[in-house]
Amino acid sequence: MIPFVEHEFGIYHVMGGLNQLSQAMTKVVEEEGGTVRTNAKVKKLTISGRKVTGIELQDGEIRSFDQVVVNADFGHAFTNLVEPRKLRKYSQENIAKKRYSCSTFMLYLGLRKQYEAPHHNIIFAKDYRSNIGDISLGRLSDDFSFYVQNACVTDKTLAPRGKSTVYILVPVPNNFSGIDWDKEKADYRLRVIDAIENRTPMRDISKQIEIEKIVTPEDWENNYCIYKGATFNLAHNIRQMLYFRPHNKFEELENCYLVGGGTHPGSGLPTIYLSSMISAGLIAKHTKMHKKRSKD
Repeated sequence: MIPFVEHEFGIYHVMGGLNQLSQAMTKVVEEEGGTVRTNAKVKKLTISGRKVTGIELQDGEIRSFDQVVVNADFGHAFTNLVEPRKLRKYSQENIAKKRYSCSTFMLYLGLRKQYEAPHHNIIFAKDYRSNIGDISLGRLSDDFSFYVQNACVTDKTLAPRGKSTVYILVPVPNNFSGIDWDKEKADYRLRVIDAIENRTPMRDISKQIEIEKIVTPEDWENNYCIYKGATFNLAHNIRQMLYFRPHNKFEELENCYLVGGGTHPGSGLPTIYLSSMISAGLIAKHTKMHKKRSKD
């Protein structure tokens, strides 16, 4: 489905980067009288019986809400934001038994030059089947696939004149593998840079790096709260797809709704936004029904 949509309709780029989508949604919320609060880390959901009543922040502040929408990573949220033994179907033990996607090794680079390379570049391992098998078995492949985004050929606002931003994504095993990324990170970075210089038009990228950030599977888990570093969330095997994913109106707790890659219908940015539309529709329907009952 995805290759067809990309070839038939093209891929859209948000000028200024994907953060502009969040900025635009923030503006709409504020125009409608809402408040967007950031840098307020959530400690847990507050629950009375089977109903979510609000949230408790790390600083001890408690906020009450009629409905709570959880957009945190599903596995992380329901192993960390809900007290043990509150859930049955999605207990910590059952969440750990689910199948999860791969993780990613990321390089975010600020370069001193621009390359005449396509915006999107997908380079497959020479033995793609073995590469996929290694990821499934929790091993790092000698021959790996990777993606390079060279967005500055489309969007000149992303870097100063004459410079560019490039990011590299390498699918790797999630943290169920037990790989020690503190030990592997430096060598793996060199291997990725070498692959880029040998298999893309960016032949001298190692000499053009002005600023750099690396994100490993351990970083995804520890710094970005992604369960086991599985960046694409629950795997899309047949028993975890679409309706079989956690429902937008969370099955185990009242007044609780889910959005994101870990809920219905699935991961991938367009699908994730669709999950938020579904949840918003369910909340609107619930609110209208509640108001109608109050009038009756």
